[in-house]
Amino acid sequence: MEDTITPDAQDGRLVLITGLAGAGYSTALNTLEDMGYLSVDNLPMALISQLVSIEVETAGKKLAVSIDGRTSGFDADRLQSLVIDIRKRLHGRVSMIFLTASRDELFRRYNATRRHHPLNTSGQAEGLMDALELDWQTMNPLVQVADATIDTTDTAPSDFRKALLTCLDEASSRPIPLIVQSFSYRKGVPANADMVLDMRFLENPHWAPGLAEKTGLDADVQDYIRNDPAFDSSMEHLRSYLGGILPRFSDEGRPRFSIATGCTGGRHRSVFAAVILKSMLEEMGYPVRLDHRDIK
Repeated sequence: MEDTITPDAQDGRLVLITGLAGAGYSTALNTLEDMGYLSVDNLPMALISQLVSIEVETAGKKLAVSIDGRTSGFDADRLQSLVIDIRKRLHGRVSMIFLTASRDELFRRYNATRRHHPLNTSGQAEGLMDALELDWQTMNPLVQVADATIDTTDTAPSDFRKALLTCLDEASSRPIPLIVQSFSYRKGVPANADMVLDMRFLENPHWAPGLAEKTGLDADVQDYIRNDPAFDSSMEHLRSYLGGILPRFSDEGRPRFSIATGCTGGRHRSVFAAVILKSMLEEMGYPVRLDHRDIK
């Protein structure tokens, strides 16, 4: 029977995302979900305290909740009181992030996406500019109780994710998780690969006596591939390259990075390259999951 790990309630954390509609709620919640948070959009005010009690205080989970003018039962004063109460209960394990953007930027976003502002949809405002102004008046009091304010005007999504994680001290809390996968070009490149490394430049063990039926997990196949002078030199170049780019992906809040190594049959060169790559990346401090797609 496998051991069951019970979360420590002291590990739980709550992040409240609030601010102006259109300022980046979805991007913020998606980013936090990728970082292991349970993300909940637009939960009714009356249920927030109960959810925090179950998921954070009892289960020790990381929870992210967005609250804006659409939220059922929303009231700025009521939200401020709720935040004060939860901060006492969680002993500082609460962060409230206020998202904002210029009115011109928000006007442009709504026009570009052809989406209706929530306050227009609810009938509380007439016209987009009226909705933007009313939203600011409604949400502005929350700036004073927020732990951080992020202005997303003219901000690229990657920069926004980095700013959010920096506010929460999550940006450098862990190296980016990596997936290394070997594959056969005959069966197609993996759809989820962020980087594809073609190993077909190496001498092919398939044509060596006694190696065709073996794989890159066998020692004699590995010895054959290592005897190709291009193998070790290419791996060293790859180490240097990945050492430069992977920290940048970690900093921008990428949830994971997938590297696929391919060869003709997906059994020899790509498999051994993936094995060496996994070992190399783990030495660099990255968590790595290895998958040999086409030798199963």
